[in-house]
Amino acid sequence: MPLLPQSLFGRLLLFLTSGLVLAQLLSAAILLQDRDQALYHAIGGHVAQRIAAIVNLLDTLDDAERRRLVTALDLPPTRLSLDLPWQSETEPDERYHTTLFRALLKRQLGPDRPFQLEINDDLPPPPPPTHRPRWNSSERPDGVTRPPPHERMQAMMLGLRNFVVQIRLRDGAIVTFQQVLPEEVIAWPARLLLILLVLLVSVALLVALAVRTLTRPLSILADAAAELGCDIRRPPLNETGPLEVRRAAQAFNTMQQRLIRYIEDRDRILAAVSHDLKTPITRLRLRTELLDDSPLRGKFQADLDDMQRMAQASLDFLRGGEYTEPMASLDLNALLECLQEDAEDAGQEVRIASVAQQPLLCRPLALKRCLSNLVDNALKYGHRAEITVADTSERLVLTIRDDGPGIATTALQRVFEPFYRLEGSRSRDTGGTGLGLSIARNIARAHGGELTLRNHPQGGLEAVLELPR
Repeated sequence: MPLLPQSLFGRLLLFLTSGLVLAQLLSAAILLQDRDQALYHAIGGHVAQRIAAIVNLLDTLDDAERRRLVTALDLPPTRLSLDLPWQSETEPDERYHTTLFRALLKRQLGPDRPFQLEINDDLPPPPPPTHRPRWNSSERPDGVTRPPPHERMQAMMLGLRNFVVQIRLRDGAIVTFQQVLPEEVIAWPARLLLILLVLLVSVALLVALAVRTLTRPLSILADAAAELGCDIRRPPLNETGPLEVRRAAQAFNTMQQRLIRYIEDRDRILAAVSHDLKTPITRLRLRTELLDDSPLRGKFQADLDDMQRMAQASLDFLRGGEYTEPMASLDLNALLECLQEDAEDAGQEVRIASVAQQPLLCRPLALKRCLSNLVDNALKYGHRAEITVADTSERLVLTIRDDGPGIATTALQRVFEPFYRLEGSRSRDTGGTGLGLSIARNIARAHGGELTLRNHPQGGLEAVLELPR
């Protein structure tokens, strides 16, 4: 998935943090719901008890005294009225809050007292208030008063909202109670939300630290594996940390020691083979000098030169993965100019299109051999070479282009195989052992870089050598 982080650290952090945030949101929802129900039980019971007390008192008074008492008690958040008609019965509301509050009212008023209850956001217009309302209400065309949207949303969060209760007195009069919850009741519990936020941030930081601690050994192991290709004798990994990390470090160090022993054994075998090959070739060369037939002597000497060149090239290729030459700072521009002068002395053309901005840390002799092989190939098969240097803070890219016929696309990778040779202009008649590009790529990879070939759109072949800074 393209939206997922590429690193293991990023993915683990994303998954764990997402799960933590989801858990916190669910916890907050459950806590707020429990808080709402507790508030509803407490507030609903208190309001029902107060309504019942007022109704019982109004039953004992005449009309004039009732109106004086209603006027005295008509104060926010509870509004009272004796002039509103009995509202027509609506569809029964089976919600939890409505059912509970209806049960509380019936318990306080008694089973024989007729009343009706509606809990919603639309309130009937109250009688002319003696005090200014808590909010600036807006009149709708149907005459129903609605609180401002932000306070209505807060009331809906609690679930209790606003309610209207109409109760019929003993003499048939109707008293209407219009209740609006106070703002401090319906407001979000800031302290609880702050605690949840602090908990979320704290656990998220601990998760990030834990994930970083767990993924750090993998990053170290990956870096060590990448460095191993450039320096087989790099320092071993520290075998510390959890059991799995220690086992991975031990396995990596064991592998490194085995590779070192294998390379040392191979070097000893190569040295012995080199000595054993050079000795008979030298003896044959000396015996060739004793031949009287000059044409035959020349053929023997040519065959011996081919044998020595092929043996030396094979040994150089086998040594390509291991370089004991130390790393040093190299003036690449001077090296390219040296290669250019050598080609011009041989009557060939090498052009340098740009220059490097700063010295390069490398194995100078190995890099010189790599570039020499590439330039020799360009001159041999394209008759001229053009070197372009692209230098950045991270990578150095050298492009060697020739004017030859190029290579078939299917063979661009096969030419790096040892002893692989192309037909046509790159046949055995042109010389070479088929190891030049293989050796050049081994040198590039030993420096942590890469060597690739591509056909130029305007003709010719390009060898692209990329080296890290």
